[in-house]
This record gives sequence, C-alpha cells and structure tokens, in this order.
Amino acid sequence: MRVRRWNALWTAGAVVLAIRCASPSRSRPVTLPPEPTAAPPPGAPSTPAPSGFEAEVALVEIEDRRAFDGPALQALAGSTEAATRARTALAAGRIGEPGAETILRALFADPEPVVRAAAAFSASLVWGGALTGDLVPLLGDSDARVARAAAKAIGFHARPEGEAALIASLPGAPPDRRPAILESLWRYANEASEAALLPYASDPDPAVRAAALYALSRKPRPGSLAVLTAALADENPDSAAAAARALGILGRPESAEPLAAALDRRGAVTINALAALEALFEKAPASRVADARRQRVLELAGDANPNVAVPALVLLRQFVAADRDVARRLWSIGLSGEGRRRQVALQSLVAALRGGARSALDAAAESADPFLRAAAAESLSFLATPDAAPYRDRFSTDKEVVVRLANLAGLKTADSVRENRALVHAALTDPDAGVRAAAVETLAIPEDPAVLPLLAEAAEKARSERPPDVEISVISACEKFKAAPAAAAIVEGIYRGGKTLPARLARRALGTTFGRPLASLPAPEYATGKGKAEYAALLGEAKKPWRATVETATGSFTFRLAGASAPLTVMNFVSLARAGYFDGVRIHRVVPNFVLQDGDPTATGNGGPGWEIRDEISPLEYVRGAVGMALSGPDTGGSQWFVTHSREPHLNGLYTIFGQVSEGQSAVERIPQGERIVRVTVSEGR
Repeated sequence: MRVRRWNALWTAGAVVLAIRCASPSRSRPVTLPPEPTAAPPPGAPSTPAPSGFEAEVALVEIEDRRAFDGPALQALAGSTEAATRARTALAAGRIGEPGAETILRALFADPEPVVRAAAAFSASLVWGGALTGDLVPLLGDSDARVARAAAKAIGFHARPEGEAALIASLPGAPPDRRPAILESLWRYANEASEAALLPYASDPDPAVRAAALYALSRKPRPGSLAVLTAALADENPDSAAAAARALGILGRPESAEPLAAALDRRGAVTINALAALEALFEKAPASRVADARRQRVLELAGDANPNVAVPALVLLRQFVAADRDVARRLWSIGLSGEGRRRQVALQSLVAALRGGARSALDAAAESADPFLRAAAAESLSFLATPDAAPYRDRFSTDKEVVVRLANLAGLKTADSVRENRALVHAALTDPDAGVRAAAVETLAIPEDPAVLPLLAEAAEKARSERPPDVEISVISACEKFKAAPAAAAIVEGIYRGGKTLPARLARRALGTTFGRPLASLPAPEYATGKGKAEYAALLGEAKKPWRATVETATGSFTFRLAGASAPLTVMNFVSLARAGYFDGVRIHRVVPNFVLQDGDPTATGNGGPGWEIRDEISPLEYVRGAVGMALSGPDTGGSQWFVTHSREPHLNGLYTIFGQVSEGQSAVERIPQGERIVRVTVSEGR
C-alpha cells in the first residue's frame, strides 16, 4: 500500500521528515450495518457476559471485526472481574466509535485502579476528545497510574480546556505524576504551555527535567532557545539529542557553534546535532562554524557506523564551496562509494553544485543499481526544471518502481509540480498502484481545487482494483479541499465504494474534516471469516512466550513478542516469519536515531502481504528498542514493522507495539539502510 509519512527526526535533506510506513495490498469485503449500535443507557438490564479467557476471546473477535457491539461491550464492562472490565475499556477505545464514551465514562468511576487507568488510556483512542472534561478529575486520582493515563489522554487530544487543567495540576502534582503531565503538554506548543514548562527544564529530578525538555523540544518556540541550548550538555543523552533537534528546527545562527560542539558527545546527540546543523544552514546560510568543527564533520563522514556517517555526509554539502577536502571526499564517495553512503554523497553533490555535479548524476543514471538511480531521481529537486527535465523523462519510464516513485518524490514544491504537470498526469496511469497513489499526492501539493476532477477519476478507476492505495491517497488529497463540495462528494463515493478499509478511512474523513454526523454514516465492519474457536486458538498461541531473532550481515538482534497486548499482530508476524516472508528482504528505510524499518519485499515502502490487520494500540510505550507496526492509516498494518533507535513518545497511541528488543540493540542502531535480512526465526522461550 502507498506510504503515508510520519513527522520524524532526520532524512537526507532536512531535520524534520517523515518515514514511510506501508500497509496491505488488499481490502476485505465491506459490511454496512443498517444502523450504528449505541450502548444501552445506564441502568438497562445487561445480558449475561462471558468471563476470563472466554471474555478475552469475545473482545478480540469484536475488535477484529471493528464492530461496535454496544450491548455486548456494556455487559462485559459490568463483569465482576476487574481484568475483564479493563480489557473491555481497551476494546471500546480500539474500536473508537462515539458509543464508547458512555462505557468509558462509567469505567472512570470503577473501584479498581487498573480499570480506571485502562479507561483513561482508551479515551485517547476515541475520536474528537469529547471525554477531556471527564478525564480532568482523574488527574487527582488516588492511584498514580490513573492520573498518568489521564494526563496522557488529555494531552493526546490537545483541547484548550485540557491544557488549562494540565497546567493547573502541575504545582501540586506529586513527583510520580509530574513527568507525565509535563510531557503531555508538547502538543500544545503555545505561550501558555511554554511558560509552564520552562521552570521545570532545570529541575533537579532527572525524570521531571527530561519530561519538560522533551515537551519544549518537540515543537520548539523561540522563547525556549536559551534553555534548549543549555540542554545540549544535559547528562541525559535523550534530552540533549532532543534539544539538538529543536535547535535545528528553530534555525538560529547563534545555535551553530553550540551544535557543532555537541558533535563530540557521540551517539544520539551527535546524530541529532549533525541533522540540526544541516537544517540550520538551510534556514540561515550565513551561519558559520570553526574550521576544527568542519574537520570533525569530515571525520564523522567516515565513521564505521553508517548511521553516523550518513547524516555527516548530508551536512558536508554545506561546506563544499569552502573546503577542497570536503569536495574531494564527496566526489570520491559519490562516484565510487557503495550503498547508502554513495546515494547520500551523490545527493549532497547535486545539492551543493547543481549542474556542476552532472558527471556524478550521469553515472548514477546509468547505474544498474535501482536505489542509486532513485537517489539521483530525488536529487533533481535541487536542479532548475529545464536542467532536470531530461533526467525526469528518463526516470519516469524506469523499469523499477522505486525509481519512478523517487522521480515523483523529487517534486517537492507547488511550482515544481506545476512545471512538471505532464509527468505527474502520466504517472496517474502507471501500472503500479503505489506510483499512481504517489501521483495523486503530488497533484495535491499546490492545493489547487482544479485537480479535483482528476482525483475523482483516479478514485473511480481504483474502485475495481484490489489494492486500496489510490483511494487512500485520494482521501488524503481531498482533505486539503474541505471547503469544496466536490471533494466531500469524492470521499463519500469512496465510503460507498465497497472496500472496507478505504470506506472506513473515508468515513473518518467525512466526520472529522467535512463535518458529517457519524450517526448518518454506519461504520463498515470487516468480514473476518473466523469464529470463536479460531479466535480462541489464536489467542492461546499468541500468549506463548514468543521471541524473534533477526539476522543480518551487520549483526543479529532478538525481540520478545507482546502477545498478551497485541495477539492479532503477533500471530500475523509469527506466521509470516515461519513462511520465510522476511528472509532476504531489504531493510528499506533507516532514519538514524529514529527507526529501522523492514517487512516490504518490494523495498519501495509500499509493499505488503496482501491483507490488513487491525491496530492493537495499548498502553505500552515507544522506548528504545520497541517494535511496532508501520501504517498508512488506521488499521492498515500488514507486514512492515520497525524498531526504534531511541525513545519516541510522540508515537505512543498511534502505532501498535508488539515487541521489545531484548538482545542486540547496538546492532539495530548500526544496520544501514539497504542491508538485507538473512533470516527471521521465531521460537518459544524467554
């Protein structure tokens, strides 16, 4: 399925980027219930509810169908077992329909903290944030777990009344709650949140200080510049790395030297400082660093760890004109290097020299390596349209999908799209659905409603195709034109088009972007083809102590699978691994100090197994070494998965976590983009 993009940390051209997350290539038949099922009113008689394992099986089945069965959920929420009530709260949130609000409100008052905490977490999964006011009292709950979950859910929806409540709770918050409250303020990124966070950025409690610095760093404001600069020396490398990233986003010339000094810290701080310096120089070209610092970047470009060398090679483009040694190094690697290093060196040469890098560009265009050709295609964004045109024409008919995708990715501005309209229009008829979907996304860059007829035509042609890639991209493109009735009509056509996955995404867009009442749009349900016996067997298997070992030329790593919290995801992964699906597959994306991503046999970022699985979002968090499912929208996971290089709280609540690295994290952080997995082996045992 066509990739959508995450806001992330670094790529070969900027400090703020998005990583590609693909999803499946097949939608299941759509089932539209005649009316949405609402939860019964409080006090209504409840039907007998299963308990224990039987209840868990029933909830997994409801989740997999994405069927909001109000009576069944209400009955399970009234179970005498706290574990069943907590699991019901999670299921209600995962399904995500407004009817969940009634169930969760009741469970906020449950006598058991584990249930209240589960309900508070699940409130973050329900659209719209209507439960924010109900969550505020839980900030003062007697159990810290409940208060922390409430703070995170309030922050997740980022409603103004939630911000006021979080800030008001800070002064009296106990130490075991304050970090969650502080970190939850990052989504607001306004004057009030900044003023509330700044006093805690130098707090003696390491956890409090780290939370405040993270929140200030994620969407930085100029008023935090001094605090973020000081944080480059923080003893917590995660905090220092986050501060480096933030300074790159702010792009102030006075940050150049402190960031350059941070290159001596190694690890995550070095990687983020390199990326931040590149972003800063792009925003403030007159910025300067000392010659010794420039030499340090040159040294790092030869680092044994490719995930240190690659961001250094990106940064070197800023010094080509002033330093012959830098120019010689880039020319050497750009013409005769290997793998990802050569791709990035080529792009740096083109970025720095434009037409002066023609010989390197010509060599890449003639290369038998499709990934080098793809790097060349994307680098054309640095050339004037007339200079790039011959290359774009050539790459538009390249036999490899990854090259044709990169050719479109090189059209990054509204002007470049307008100047290459014929190329984009031709891509709408490409034989590959992912390329056609990319063409749709490219068409929408200028935000010109004149493209709506083309979007309607693309959606209509895709209706009879198995992959939903094009329809998903059309939905996203139409959301840019929310004031245009034609855009809403296109999305409604997809909703009624007969494919469950795009229909559900279209329904969400109609509700959240186009203001349609969800009650008038029944939620499509998945026809899973499984009965209770199959779900019971699946759940029993998922709860075994599975572990997966991934072997590569760089090294191996092992992760434990979290079958208790993500049974569908775990057994999907186990079955694919047992079938050898991942063996020999190229690791198609590595973002240094962010993630390693695999699971796409096409290595384009768009491939999958031919089906989708439902998200299983849980309270597990994206710490270093967390293993998650890559997505292109809700419930679009298939075979692509990723491992975090570092703690990434902004991913919490968005992507299913189904594992945690237990051995070999250092290998994870050294594996380069493009390396192939030798094999993935799954086994039982801790």
